[in-house]
Amino acid sequence: MTAFECNLCGKCCMHAGDALIEVEKRLTSRDFLCRQKIVGGTFRARVEERFLDAFRDTTENEKHRSWCPFLRPLPEERGKYVCTIHNSRPLICRSYSCCTMRIFDPAGQEVGRVKGRRSLETADAALRRCWEEGVAGLATDDDTAWKSEVGAILGRAGYRVEAYE
Repeated sequence: MTAFECNLCGKCCMHAGDALIEVEKRLTSRDFLCRQKIVGGTFRARVEERFLDAFRDTTENEKHRSWCPFLRPLPEERGKYVCTIHNSRPLICRSYSCCTMRIFDPAGQEVGRVKGRRSLETADAALRRCWEEGVAGLATDDDTAWKSEVGAILGRAGYRVEAYE
């Protein structure tokens, strides 16, 4: 298994951001006192120097109220998003990873993800069928063994699996 690596899709911060973080007060041009809505408590968020220009552009955030107040599109990379407070983000954000497994087709395109503990998210009908026939019935509580078996099952069907710690 490898360590999870974010691909900057931004989905985690687009759909739960405003439910997690609320800006209570602007302290300086880069510093904010924020409240963690779910776990309670406050933290100081600091916009990183390298993201200041992106942070100043609030166009997308104004259109999408569900976004985290610190999520911004990367101007030079279409479809990529960045946490402008990555180094000072709260623990709930630090401990989150959007998936435990990514599944790729033979051409190397991502066609599925395992979210939560063992829930498949895919639009690929063949992967869905393979999952339902070979994976859904696996009955082990050992996550490492389960991921290994899933990798073997999907591998035999032509998929490549990246499992994360």
